[in-house]
Amino acid sequence: MAAIREIPSNRFVFGCHRFGFGPPPDGGPVDVERHVVPMVRTALDLGIRSFDSAVLYRATLQLGRALESLGVDPNTIQFQTKCLRYLGLKAGGAKEHQPDALLQGIPRRYQGLTDKWDTSPEGVEQQICRERIEYGGDVLRGVALHDPPDKEKQAGLDWAADITPAIAYLKSVRETGLVQRIGLGIKEPAFVARFVAAEPGALDYAGVTFCPSILRQMMDIIRLARQHKFQVTLMGINYGQAFTLREDPATAPPFLYNYEVATEEERALMSRFYRICGSTPLLHLAAAVAGLLAVHFPDEMTQIVTSTLTPSRLVETVKLVREAQVPAPVWSELKEAGLIPREFPVN
Repeated sequence: MAAIREIPSNRFVFGCHRFGFGPPPDGGPVDVERHVVPMVRTALDLGIRSFDSAVLYRATLQLGRALESLGVDPNTIQFQTKCLRYLGLKAGGAKEHQPDALLQGIPRRYQGLTDKWDTSPEGVEQQICRERIEYGGDVLRGVALHDPPDKEKQAGLDWAADITPAIAYLKSVRETGLVQRIGLGIKEPAFVARFVAAEPGALDYAGVTFCPSILRQMMDIIRLARQHKFQVTLMGINYGQAFTLREDPATAPPFLYNYEVATEEERALMSRFYRICGSTPLLHLAAAVAGLLAVHFPDEMTQIVTSTLTPSRLVETVKLVREAQVPAPVWSELKEAGLIPREFPVN
């Protein structure tokens, strides 16, 4: 029997985004007592004491209300959030903030909206102030810049106007202790090196959304973290159908890959993983990767964020991160195919 990976509960973070967008397992809108309270209780029972949200998610108030319902002092948990990005009205040809494949499950109140950005110090202040009020605690464990690469693609990114002033403000708040850490929450790992070079000494943690194609870059980020003394957060290891598919992704119905509907290139990539993994589920591969990174790089890989509205799924994910095994021949074939770095630790 394979040894259980020794990963302390404080390495796990519960991601709150579905507290806002849903959909809950039984459909309809998210209800705090029926959906959020059981999830928060399950997370606490598992020893999880950190929660991750964002202004965009509109989920923090539900977390605060669940903590109140459970009689939990919000100052006994660690809460981190994200700024810059929020929901605005969709007009003038603006793109819907969620892909069509997700809209059928999202409450109407979150439809007909688009991504908006306020990167000014005043905007950042208002965003994180509202998050602190809705969460209910005195201190924010962390505030991350929410996907500047997406802003660059959607609306253009002016570093001097969009990043540097926001970081200067967050540094000033960090000095007061009201915000303890400054971070990134991104899907494009190459942005981490760009940020470190442009804003030296600012970064406390880099949150990167997990998908198979970033493993080589993830190893680069860990080396960069060691050099520049920041920590790494792996986000969303069970997000989207890409990790739960039970058929070849090349021919499967449309599925999500890294928060968007998979392109043909991404389908082909996931199909290669799927065919090499054989009887090993893709979710087990993702969980094993997260667990191995946490075990082998404990000073750098300090958080694994997972999100769901099904208590049993949360229990299963934590268990898989600690216990999921991938056969040695599968690891070898993945390396031979160039799908994971040769230096990636596999046991």
